[in-house]
Amino acid sequence: MESFVCDAMLGRTARFLRLLGYDTLYNNSFSDPELIEIAKEENRILLTRDVELHQRAVKLNIPSFLLKEKHYINRIATLVKKITLKLDLNPSHSRCATCNAQISPIPKRDVEGKVPKGTFSMFNEFWICTNKKCGKIYYQGPHWVNITKTYEQIVEKLNILKE
Repeated sequence: MESFVCDAMLGRTARFLRLLGYDTLYNNSFSDPELIEIAKEENRILLTRDVELHQRAVKLNIPSFLLKEKHYINRIATLVKKITLKLDLNPSHSRCATCNAQISPIPKRDVEGKVPKGTFSMFNEFWICTNKKCGKIYYQGPHWVNITKTYEQIVEKLNILKE
């Protein structure tokens, strides 16, 4: 499965790639030389909106995609089409949107007291970030509706691109 490193202009793109299960490094403080080094050393595809950075990467034989699209939905659709990424919106395959670590299912009883009482009583499935420093807990709450809408917009965009 592909792994990526994103420049400072691609935060939302990085977070959504993580939700799709792709190992995606992002830190808005990465410098251009750091991005090049990370892509090279960790065998990652560089995603950027910076023409000069893209050209430098290409000259160094580092896989790079210049994402000209202004909206992250269009960027993801472009990546799916160009790299043939698999679109799989499944929390069991997702990565932590915050830190990029893998997430894994956690029994409901183990999140009691770690999530609001209303959340605990309303939801039965939970996932936790495996990074002990992060430990973010996920569930398919109201935010999941927005994530699902975004996913559907990407699929719709791909159908338009096929025509």
